[in-house]
Amino acid sequence: MQSTHLREHNLSAILIALAAASATSTPTSRAGLATLTGLTKPTVSTLIEELVEAELVEEGSPLSLGAGRPMVPLTPARGTLLAIGLEIAADHVACLGIDLAGRVLGHRIEHLKVTAASATEAIDLAAELVGEVRTMAGDPPVVEVVVAVPGRIAPDDGRVLSAPNLDWTEVPLVGRLLEHPQLAGLTVRAQNDNRLSVLTEIDQRPGESFIYLRGSTGIGGAVVIDGALMTGAHGWAGEFGHTVIEPGGALCRCGRRGCLEAYVSYHALRERAGLGDDTLIEDLVDALALTRDRTEVIGLIGRSLGLAIANALNILDLTTVVLSGYLAPIAKELEPVVRETVERHALAVEAGPVRIERSDGLTDPALRGAARAALQSVFSDPGAWIGRGPSTTRRGRGTASDAS
Repeated sequence: MQSTHLREHNLSAILIALAAASATSTPTSRAGLATLTGLTKPTVSTLIEELVEAELVEEGSPLSLGAGRPMVPLTPARGTLLAIGLEIAADHVACLGIDLAGRVLGHRIEHLKVTAASATEAIDLAAELVGEVRTMAGDPPVVEVVVAVPGRIAPDDGRVLSAPNLDWTEVPLVGRLLEHPQLAGLTVRAQNDNRLSVLTEIDQRPGESFIYLRGSTGIGGAVVIDGALMTGAHGWAGEFGHTVIEPGGALCRCGRRGCLEAYVSYHALRERAGLGDDTLIEDLVDALALTRDRTEVIGLIGRSLGLAIANALNILDLTTVVLSGYLAPIAKELEPVVRETVERHALAVEAGPVRIERSDGLTDPALRGAARAALQSVFSDPGAWIGRGPSTTRRGRGTASDAS
């Protein structure tokens, strides 16, 4: 490995290790980072000085932990960079800004019924919220803006190819956002909301392999192998909502029949029960239970999920399923029904019990995942930011695209 590449690799390893330690509130020093990364203490010390000078890492007050020299704790820098997550959902548009330490620097949400007719309004609102969050944060340099959307995204230009629950088809989302002055000069990309939501779960399950299923206006998910998100050839891996559980069955919003989403998504369940669109997702199951027996509701959802999960387990050879979104609060109720269905259809049970668990319970995982994803370029290539120096970092508003 060439020396420049080795330096970049080591800088990234140090910053990632430091962020992981900070997430667990464990004080970490230069010596501690040497242990965590396997690098020599002189190498760590040299690179830490660069990271501190570039305002990517900050030093705390020395801590006395007993005999010997006091430890100087290190943490990712606070307030020096801004990563922005956007979420465009069926009923709201939200924006979140965080720094390298994961602290929230700005947060805005506006409720809006997002449809094909209101696509322009939603995009204009998203740009407006970005401007407001930048102001709330004090307008530090923006690393990137990542937009979470419940649909399939074109990997080349950020078009929303299809978002059935928004009634969007071929919407040039990224292109339209970049037309707004609030995002001029920034790097912007769009990604499926479920593949962003799972990033927060990966943080809680480092190195694990699991299937992630999220119940929302639609049904989506992701596949995680050894702590890494499986993306697929087009970035669409994990579309469990369009797994066929009944050939020729109920019409799905994607235009096909028999999809899981046609049976257990928010839209499908609400419309089947004749509930109004003022029913909140988090209240969906309770509202359904007022119209029919709760056991019947849980049975319908659980059996449908079980079929899709069994098929996925047979293909992927995994044993852990994590339920998120509106599915998480009812995970314990669903588990017996899902397990019974899985045990009838999945080969995985022959190797031992399948684990069916709930997510960490965040109310806005897609938005938080988008903000987390917007930080990734700093952690993967901190050297690109070191070259700017602290004074450039302070002045360099709107230049984040240079680091892409």
